[in-house]
Amino acid sequence: MKSRNSSIDLLRFLAASIVAFSHMIIFYQGINLNIEIISSISVEIFFIISGFVLAPQIINLVKKNNFYNYKIFLIRRWYRTIPIFILSLILTSILLDKLFTFDFLKYAFFIQNFLYISVNQDYFSIAWSLSVEEWFYIIFPLFLIISSRINNKKNILILSLIFILLILILRIMLINDQEWGNGVRRIVLFRLDAIAYGFLLFHLIDKININKIINIILIATLIFTIFLFYIMKINATQGVNFYEIFFHYVVAIWGSLIVIIFYFLEGLIKNLKIIELNLFLGKISYSIYLFHLPIIYLISIFEWPLVLAILIYIFLQFSFSSLIYIYFEEPILKSRPNYR
Repeated sequence: MKSRNSSIDLLRFLAASIVAFSHMIIFYQGINLNIEIISSISVEIFFIISGFVLAPQIINLVKKNNFYNYKIFLIRRWYRTIPIFILSLILTSILLDKLFTFDFLKYAFFIQNFLYISVNQDYFSIAWSLSVEEWFYIIFPLFLIISSRINNKKNILILSLIFILLILILRIMLINDQEWGNGVRRIVLFRLDAIAYGFLLFHLIDKININKIINIILIATLIFTIFLFYIMKINATQGVNFYEIFFHYVVAIWGSLIVIIFYFLEGLIKNLKIIELNLFLGKISYSIYLFHLPIIYLISIFEWPLVLAILIYIFLQFSFSSLIYIYFEEPILKSRPNYR
């Protein structure tokens, strides 16, 4: 497998852009359930991608049983995710007059949604998924390393399935009758398995003969997309326990199918300029996700027509995210320590 798949980067960019555009429309036109669902399931794609692309590093950690490299793994992830997250949090907090409040500190340490939503006002709501990511980096590799040592096993696949089962047990034991979206779907402890599915997909991807089953993949993607929309609507309006539990597995399969499609799309792209563009779009996708809310808040100061506001929004998003990556993120990434 190549170290970087430009089509997966394109998918990451598309997911971030869909979330950003959806929030823009909702901000200007009010709540729309269909747009909310599109935004929500786009976030779920990030989880699958994260588990998928980080799998080689995590597998290496477990096979070597090396806590030094585990530390390096965390430092590398924190270099990648935290500085720009804090920058976005500070900017958003300044705009909303929330700087250095208790809510600000909870966001800064990724604890605002560990067991429940603990902020008084969830003004930086996009941080819920980032908290899931950050705690996954800590908990999942450590679980695999410790389990491997205790059981003297190297079967990472089985340990991953056990981890997923443990999260299911936690969901069943600890959830109550509170609102599902904020009480379960956005809670760190109940969503760590979301990224583990991408990790599992990595083990299976090269066993897929895409030429033989492409039609099955496309039909299955369509079916799961329709089913996922149905489940999300039920969960949003009725709160049926069966669908609330079933959602996690449907969205994992759906997200995995999307990643499979884009992974094999790479083989069809021969133009080097398109590949380079996709890689760059993937690199700025994190900035797009982090900074779309403050940009929306800034644009809303002016009473522009919706179409003009959208055009300005797209321009600012792409320009600002590109500059942030080139002059802020990239220098930090180059300073990351290497594995032994």
